[in-house]
Amino acid sequence: MELERIGVALRPRESREALDLGAAILRANAGAVWPAWFAFTAPPFVLCNALGLLLGLPWLGLLLTWWLKPLFDRVPLYVLSRAVFDHAPRWREAVRGQRAMPWGPTVAALTWLRVDSHRALRLPLELLEGAPRRQRAARWKVLRRKLVGEASLLTWGCLQFELVLFLSVWLLALWLLPEEWRPVSFASFFRHDVHGAATAWTLAASAVAYLAMSAIEPLYVACGFALYLNRRTQLEAWDIDLAFRRLHARLQDLGKVLGVLLLLACWPLAGHAATPAATPAPTVNTPQQVFRQPLDDDDRRFAAAAAQVYRDPRFGGERRVRRWELRYARPPAQPVNTGFAPLQLLSGVFNLLLWMLLATALLALGWFAWRWRGRWREDDAPPPQPALPATVEETPEALPRDVAGAARALWQARRPREALALLYRGCAERIAQQLQLPFAADATEADWLRHAAALDDPARTRRVAAIVRTWQFAAYAGRYPDQAAFEQLLEGWPLQQGATA
Repeated sequence: MELERIGVALRPRESREALDLGAAILRANAGAVWPAWFAFTAPPFVLCNALGLLLGLPWLGLLLTWWLKPLFDRVPLYVLSRAVFDHAPRWREAVRGQRAMPWGPTVAALTWLRVDSHRALRLPLELLEGAPRRQRAARWKVLRRKLVGEASLLTWGCLQFELVLFLSVWLLALWLLPEEWRPVSFASFFRHDVHGAATAWTLAASAVAYLAMSAIEPLYVACGFALYLNRRTQLEAWDIDLAFRRLHARLQDLGKVLGVLLLLACWPLAGHAATPAATPAPTVNTPQQVFRQPLDDDDRRFAAAAAQVYRDPRFGGERRVRRWELRYARPPAQPVNTGFAPLQLLSGVFNLLLWMLLATALLALGWFAWRWRGRWREDDAPPPQPALPATVEETPEALPRDVAGAARALWQARRPREALALLYRGCAERIAQQLQLPFAADATEADWLRHAAALDDPARTRRVAAIVRTWQFAAYAGRYPDQAAFEQLLEGWPLQQGATA
């Protein structure tokens, strides 16, 4: 391995620091990892879902896509293992490079090692080192030591992240749906809607799960690869080896320069090589000869005093002392600097506010659970009876006999809000008569639109939806229709059979 080309600062790290390093490596090479990921994984994903549709088992595509995760992990590992050496391959090169990596460990990961919580740490050992099986087993025993817990937590943590992303997409879609399209309860949704369109819902779930896996799985591989690099740095002292290699390279360059300088310095002396050799200088053995200063009386007196001090039993010699001490004695407490007093007081106030906020949140959750406790029992309760929306304040207590004429008169009197409110209330009471429903004062516009779907005439359903939507725009947004649109709402009143919307 060419450690000189590695682009990562090699040093022993804590496991959490190694995981942060893996996330940083993935962020730095995101432009090379995800194109290669989608180029390699999208065709198997489509084929798995097509196979499930052909066999009449739509859920098979989701299961096969999840099962092929160890196969998909080869691509991000290939890209990241080259990227740390300052060579991030393109997606074509990453896909073609899979032929050079061993396939035996991948087959094992897809069969008897599929439910292995240490897969992220095992992948670099088996796919990058290329050692025989026995040697891999021996190296794995050493490599996994002290990292079993971290590797398992990484697996379960990434699995939870995928689950959170999967559920978040469905919750976002549920929040964006109009209220009249939402199911009455989750029990009725899973009992009727899902079973009624099992193939479509399963394909949608498979697509969302694939996107969640595409977002988290490269991070899982990158963190496992960083744990592998950190463990090998700890075991093989890669940081020290790299420091010695760099020192050796610098010394080699310096030796070349010194050799050239020595050659240039010895060139003028080449003519004197035939002259007789001079008398060799006496060998320097003592400090007096090195510094060329003889010892004086002060130095001798200092040496005598030092010798006398060393002969004193209090300073010189060895002593053996035996005493009992606690094996796990606590270190002496160090004085703690509490800092500036006003800052300490402010910290206490913030701490109290946080505790109060937590207590308030718990009380709010308790009130919410008590307030909506009846919603959780909708599975056993009979389906709720549809209700009508409440009348608006702008309408009189009793409706006129000619609702359309009264609404047109109010519109011509420049009272558009009262006209639309009268038309909305008249529409509500007319549908109440047709559906034979009791009046409910707490019904909303969304409830009214849901009841309109029960009409057996699609044209009348569209007309009801047009009247309700127009009233909503006017009541909540202040947007009123023009004269032509208002007259179109009055055509065919009172909701005749087959009237156009």
